[in-house]
Amino acid sequence: MSAPWTKGSIRPVRILSTCGPTILAVCTLFSGVDVGTVKAGYQRSEERCVVRGVLLPGDKEVVIKEFPDPKPGPGQVVVRMKASGICGSELHGRYQPSKEHIAERGMADKIGGHEPAGVVEAVGEGVVNVQPGDRVMVYHIMGCGYCKYCLSGWMINCATTWKSHGWTAHGGHADFLLTDARNCVKMPDKLSFIDGAICACAGGTAYQATKRLGVSGLDTVALFGLGPVGLCGLLIAKGMGARVIGVDVIPERLELASKLGADVVIDGSRMDPVAAIRDLTHGEGASVAIDYSASPAARNQTLDCCRVWGRVAWVGEGNKTTIEPSPQILHKQLTVIGSWVCGLWELRELGEFLADHSISLERIVTHRFPLEQTDEALRLFDSGRTGKVVVVWP
Repeated sequence: MSAPWTKGSIRPVRILSTCGPTILAVCTLFSGVDVGTVKAGYQRSEERCVVRGVLLPGDKEVVIKEFPDPKPGPGQVVVRMKASGICGSELHGRYQPSKEHIAERGMADKIGGHEPAGVVEAVGEGVVNVQPGDRVMVYHIMGCGYCKYCLSGWMINCATTWKSHGWTAHGGHADFLLTDARNCVKMPDKLSFIDGAICACAGGTAYQATKRLGVSGLDTVALFGLGPVGLCGLLIAKGMGARVIGVDVIPERLELASKLGADVVIDGSRMDPVAAIRDLTHGEGASVAIDYSASPAARNQTLDCCRVWGRVAWVGEGNKTTIEPSPQILHKQLTVIGSWVCGLWELRELGEFLADHSISLERIVTHRFPLEQTDEALRLFDSGRTGKVVVVWP
């Protein structure tokens, strides 16, 4: 017969690790015991289970494979995934390239997905900024942590140990994600997990460019390229008070931009967007223009549609572009910047901005898929005729 339980003692707690939510079995507490102490001591069971993850080995192949259940080390966190966005750069950099290209860059065995959001499942030694149960979005770039860029939250510019979820480290297209604790940004209650996933790359990218250009209610902003990043830029610019003109050549995206609140949409395949924008701005041109498309023609049009003393940002990656600096930039006194993703602090700031202005980036989503249908999700997104496509968990 087992010994009786006495006042102040704790009945044994059995932790069952599963591939879904962790199950905490019967725990009977008597007076004199702080329940919070028990919760704080919880990590995860040493028992292992398999975790599903999506590999993108190249040539548009999608492989769902089982991986060991991750365990956090010092300064690390395991996040139970709730939403993982599919990004255009993932199509161009991981899904479409050849298997030889992917293998040469050491990405063939890495789980895809660099727009993660979920719930903290477990924390490693020394982690103080988050705890199990916290809702977080994950900044997907990891750096050395000590250079001037990392210390200021710009891990994306780290020149020593640059790594990225979904590229050179396992990403969010999996049931669980192992990441650095400092990369976890708590989400305001108003934000959904899909909001958080979009913030992690597409939204953060649009926010940084829009913020750096100082957009306000005084501006007419011309956006070239209304894919997911451009649509985020539309919602953010509207949130900052601007009048927004959207330019694209895909009817489905023009229609979605109009539904999301664009003041005017222009089909660049049917009319000259530069002339149309001048007609809409008393002949002067837009005060701000941003290219999200990476099209050489659109990049030139951002310069040409801007008024004197206008501001321009190029965000879309890829392609070579030929410009004439004197007439297009110098003589018009333009400010032209390149903008690449965002910093860690800006990701937190974006979450607060969206919550404070009641903006949901989830509005740009047109399709949601469970993890086991990631192949279908990528094929659909590759058509170029959708809004945002995300992988979701119950």
